[in-house]
Amino acid sequence: MNLFWKRILGLLRPTAIVEKQEHEFLTNAARYEAVRNSPAIASFRQLFLEVKLSSPANRKAKQKQLGELRKHPDVKLYLKNMGGKLNSNRDVYLSFSDDFYWNEKTTNPWKPGFHFRNDRLKRHYSYYNEQQAYNEGKNTNGNNGALCIETRRETLKSLAWHSRNGFVEKNYFFTSDVIQNGSSFRQERGIFKAKIRCSGKVHHAFWLGTEKEQPHISIFHFNGKEVQMGYVNRNAGDGVTLTGINPAEYYIYSLEWTHNELIWSVNNLVVLRSSRDIPREPLFMVFNSFIPVHEEGGEGLLEVDWVRAYQFNT
Repeated sequence: MNLFWKRILGLLRPTAIVEKQEHEFLTNAARYEAVRNSPAIASFRQLFLEVKLSSPANRKAKQKQLGELRKHPDVKLYLKNMGGKLNSNRDVYLSFSDDFYWNEKTTNPWKPGFHFRNDRLKRHYSYYNEQQAYNEGKNTNGNNGALCIETRRETLKSLAWHSRNGFVEKNYFFTSDVIQNGSSFRQERGIFKAKIRCSGKVHHAFWLGTEKEQPHISIFHFNGKEVQMGYVNRNAGDGVTLTGINPAEYYIYSLEWTHNELIWSVNNLVVLRSSRDIPREPLFMVFNSFIPVHEEGGEGLLEVDWVRAYQFNT
């Protein structure tokens, strides 16, 4: 999909404008989380059901009560948060957020290497068919308001996973990192967003996964030339390749995952929908940078200004 004309025609809005909408989205989610257990909302829900089930003789009085409850500020906010998709009023709450101001007083939710429930399994290794060694977090920084994963041209001997021979040692000529929050966060369904830019002849990715190869949901994948989004689950899936945008500039990449559909967006512009083989298990977030062995490769940088996840209240 070429986003050039969508950007020129104003269908793909500037990131600064979309980020203002995101702040409103975040604020409304926080406000709704504070009142979602309000007695007024509980009464409204109960009375709404009673109106549907009551006899015509009693319905008029209950409808009058409903009208009075609609004036309550908590109920007004509740009704706003029953709005449509991708707008600023949704029935969601913030389930995960990181603006990357790590310091000694904050708990870093991200761990380098791969995540497995079994602590005895190896976590720090690379792949034999890639050119970079994952460097146990040494190429990652997250204390200046942005997550930075740097791919550097340097030699390192590292453990590598070979599809036929298992774990072997290999000399790599680039280093990079993979980080994940599998020990602190997992979620099934919801809305996942990150503000990302990147550079270099390097693959940079933000995705959802588990300890297994599948399901794998790619929210952002720069393949060294263009951005790709999509997923695979039970050896089936869908995807889209995006052109007409500059990955070196910040964009907000989003996934909305419902019971029946996966919806990918760039700056709130929907670019892909899929409704087959939807994952049915909680997934965690992963960021990584890598260079396939058959590509030229080079140094590069993945920058994430912030990442957030929202969960549906219903």
